[in-house]
Amino acid sequence: MKALAVVAAGVAGLAAPAAAPLNVRNFRYERVLRAPAAGPTLIEPDGPLYDHSRVGFSDLRIVDARGEQVPWRTVPPPVAERRAQAEILNSGRRGRQAVALVDLGPGHRVVDRIDLVVADRNFVGRAAVFGSDDRRTFTALGSSRIFALDSARGRVRSTLVTFASSDFRYLELRATGIRHIFGATVSGAAQRPALRPIKAHVSIHHSGRRTLVLVDLGYAHAPIAELSVTAATRRYDRPIEVEALDRGHGWEPVASSRIFHYYGRSSPSLAIDARAARLRIAIADGDDAPLSSLHIRVLTRRESLLIEGGHVAPLRLLYGGRLRATADYDFARVPRTALARSAAHRGALGREHLNPVFEPPPDRRSLVRRHPAMVDAALVLAALAIGAGGLLALRRD
Repeated sequence: MKALAVVAAGVAGLAAPAAAPLNVRNFRYERVLRAPAAGPTLIEPDGPLYDHSRVGFSDLRIVDARGEQVPWRTVPPPVAERRAQAEILNSGRRGRQAVALVDLGPGHRVVDRIDLVVADRNFVGRAAVFGSDDRRTFTALGSSRIFALDSARGRVRSTLVTFASSDFRYLELRATGIRHIFGATVSGAAQRPALRPIKAHVSIHHSGRRTLVLVDLGYAHAPIAELSVTAATRRYDRPIEVEALDRGHGWEPVASSRIFHYYGRSSPSLAIDARAARLRIAIADGDDAPLSSLHIRVLTRRESLLIEGGHVAPLRLLYGGRLRATADYDFARVPRTALARSAAHRGALGREHLNPVFEPPPDRRSLVRRHPAMVDAALVLAALAIGAGGLLALRRD
């Protein structure tokens, strides 16, 4: 382990040979990276960086004081989610439902979500979870909508079911819309990485028998891990649908479940794996009054970027604009176990500025597309000319 740490420190602390020259005119935004030392540096992306760069930061480049590229890479969260493969005792069909019995073992581990393994490619259904310790009587724990659909961005798939936290040994799964349950993985709050809330603007209005909630996250490409919806109403159990909107894409479904509160138990947070600028939540109220004092909480996983050490400060981040190539560094292919992340310094991002030498890409649209007002004006003039010609003809007659 000591030898591995020495190798890791060398990889993270020595600068690679100078990369190909970088044309800084291709980048619309810039900002300075403040770091306490010249060694490897960790930073957490913020709203402007998410908003103005592409998903995954493929257009992000970092240069040092000499203008040379500084390699960087993403790093996993400090605590990875540990999901256990559940033992399926039996699986089959009961009427129109696919059913399976899961044995979590005698340890009484607390879980609150289960991800189904199914072979179906196109489906929309609902999966319910029931718990038991004796395999004779089962308690309903919760249900979620499951689906696999085609969308503008490819395939949208969700087989994750969230339910009230439980330490039952056996879980019975009942699902519609699919033919067979082949397996499942389970996890609980203790096995998931720590999340942090995203500051968001929430607006609520009521339409007929539904409550509609619009959540504005303030910037595009925000990584969303969980959504919590709670209310002050004493007892409720209502269906909920969640859609996400990101820049360049339309509204897409990302979650479908139920929110509830009764007998001192509340529904768990909805698991959402999406990047979005806005969320749209529809709560079915039915014949009941709308929920009172709705509280919406959006949670995100911590993401970090590790920047190679050994470069001349100050470092400058460049992103957005014309660049279309994806960053490709040897540094990004070093095994994660050899990164010596604990030796990295914590850096801070300065304020975002427009790059003064940025050159926008040439506008290759036709004259009509670039100046649609000219077309409208020409149509108006043509209509006036035709009308004037008609009036003159009438006067001659």
